[in-house]
Amino acid sequence: MLPTNKHALITAILLASLSITACGSKKSAMSGPKPTKTTNVEAPAAGGSTESDLPGFDDTYNPPTNGKPGKAPPVVSNPSVPAPGNLSPDYQTNNPQNVANGGYGKRFTGGVSEDGLLYTSSSTDSLIDFIRTRTPVSAMAGAITSAKMSVDGMSGDVNVTVKLMEGGEEKVYNIAGSNGFEYGSSSTVLRGVREANGERTTGGMPAEGTLKCMDLDGGCETSLLKLNIGYVGANSVVYIVFRSTQTSLYFHLPAESKESANPEYQVLKEMAINTINKLTYDNRLESARLDSWEVVNGRSGFASVMKTYSKELLGFAGPLLAPESGTGVNIPLARLNKDQNDSLDLLALTDTRLNYANSIGSARLIANNGLGQIRIALKMRKRGNYAQDQFAITIMRKINPIIELNNSILK
Repeated sequence: MLPTNKHALITAILLASLSITACGSKKSAMSGPKPTKTTNVEAPAAGGSTESDLPGFDDTYNPPTNGKPGKAPPVVSNPSVPAPGNLSPDYQTNNPQNVANGGYGKRFTGGVSEDGLLYTSSSTDSLIDFIRTRTPVSAMAGAITSAKMSVDGMSGDVNVTVKLMEGGEEKVYNIAGSNGFEYGSSSTVLRGVREANGERTTGGMPAEGTLKCMDLDGGCETSLLKLNIGYVGANSVVYIVFRSTQTSLYFHLPAESKESANPEYQVLKEMAINTINKLTYDNRLESARLDSWEVVNGRSGFASVMKTYSKELLGFAGPLLAPESGTGVNIPLARLNKDQNDSLDLLALTDTRLNYANSIGSARLIANNGLGQIRIALKMRKRGNYAQDQFAITIMRKINPIIELNNSILK
């Protein structure tokens, strides 16, 4: 059941339970650094900054400066993209080494980017694989550029916004419906509406959908949308998976000898250390979440959101891409509520501050294992004569088991 008083916005729910760790390895992040310190916020423990030699950290990287990228062409839906077999029983969802290990079997959506990278899922379950092997490839799936889902905290209504390329332009489609989950139903029907999630419908085709909660415990951390779009006789069916869960975090901080005296970086470092040691200061993390959408045979994307007790917000969003072999990538990310090209702005920004976010000069996705773990590299903005400190965070989804998969979920 989806409690309406807790799910005002699927992509903005911020719960207080999370794990934070500090990196103690000098190995390359892409070769899988072995952690020497693991600290859970539930138990105070010593922490500190230790060296992390992350590849790709250099002063020559410059993020996009034009603010708004050109319209994205339809992504290639390729049924030949591999669908991995069973996940190795040795895989640990909270082990940061695994983000650099592509040997466990990534979950691919079936979509391929222009530069040959593959779009991935962000969980260990086989939901994406199950649907891919039982449904035909839809051309509409490749046209979808983003998707977001919310549940109104007052009415319980479910709202879904999907953007897709239509006639060379990006069009918006909104569907919504009453929250049937609250009344014991496993699914709810969504119909086309003029506006949702702050977006006005601009597409002209009919659209409707059915949304199903997939959690084994009856919750909706994982939801499946069956989207039906187009006119009778020429309509397309597309499946989209939405996920919203708490995360564990693993910080990769530079050695103190390599730090600058930039007070903005020192504040962020202090935030990490206070959180690790569970010190009762406002400058520590209160919550961390990973939200994602995954189009079967199409694109996928994520938004990672961290919030401190002082209401400072750190949010980053981008595509879920990985090579077929390995996990290393180098993809610029948008900062939520800062970059105009953020098509994944899924966050209600009520009562939040952006001082910490504004001190970040650039953010990049540098690893994605396709199983719910990603690593982002952060570089401080240029300030005075200070060097631009760089650090990284491995983000690990806390995965909730889903229901047994059978053909009934496709209805």
